[in-house]
Amino acid sequence: MLQIDRGQEPPPEVVREDARTAFRILKAGGVAVLPFSVSYAIFGHTARAVERVYELKNRKPTKPNGVIGNWDILSGALVTTARDRDLVRCIVDDHGLPLSVVAPFDREHPWLQACEWGALRRSTKGDTMDLLLNAGAIHNELARLSWEGSTPLFGSSANKSLSGSKFELKDVEEDLKAGCDLVVGYGRSKYANRWLIGSTIIELPTWKVLRFGGCYEQQQEIVRKHFGHELPPRPTEGSMSLV
Repeated sequence: MLQIDRGQEPPPEVVREDARTAFRILKAGGVAVLPFSVSYAIFGHTARAVERVYELKNRKPTKPNGVIGNWDILSGALVTTARDRDLVRCIVDDHGLPLSVVAPFDREHPWLQACEWGALRRSTKGDTMDLLLNAGAIHNELARLSWEGSTPLFGSSANKSLSGSKFELKDVEEDLKAGCDLVVGYGRSKYANRWLIGSTIIELPTWKVLRFGGCYEQQQEIVRKHFGHELPPRPTEGSMSLV
């Protein structure tokens, strides 16, 4: 297992180097723990790698993974309306926040054609896919490499299932890290929060909130201000996730 713990987010050229290393390992069938801004994450590309993610997390097989994404992937591989794209651009590009969206996807899109069926099966639900956008520097570089290389990357938060998102590499369970081919650390996740939750998830085109993420209140205000749409308040108790 290769471990790269930099203690904090390094300069852009080092991030790009780390992303290239991670991409090479993931494309070859490996599994990696990665430092995203919303939490530490565990990802793979091949069907076997995705199964390893489930095994290491003790994750229920009925719960689908997320997919690393960016604007190119969203506008190319997902089926969205102009209003949906305006929402994403406003939150992600204009305000620089992370966001996950669940939306229908195009199974025939070239980006998905080299993807193994077993990996895609574990990372979709019906005709929808959960795409994570703008989750930090290494995430965004991996999204670019994924798009340009037609190599979708599938995964979830780097923690045992139902134990809460981890925002420090030291908090990721040792046996989970030991089961990976690469572990990268950049210090504390930017959007660490007391709810131990990752990104906000919004369903498209309904705009239903499926998960109330670490920066949900900022996103809620953005949607109110720019779209005149009222998203529900964060629950005061119980689960922050409907998925």
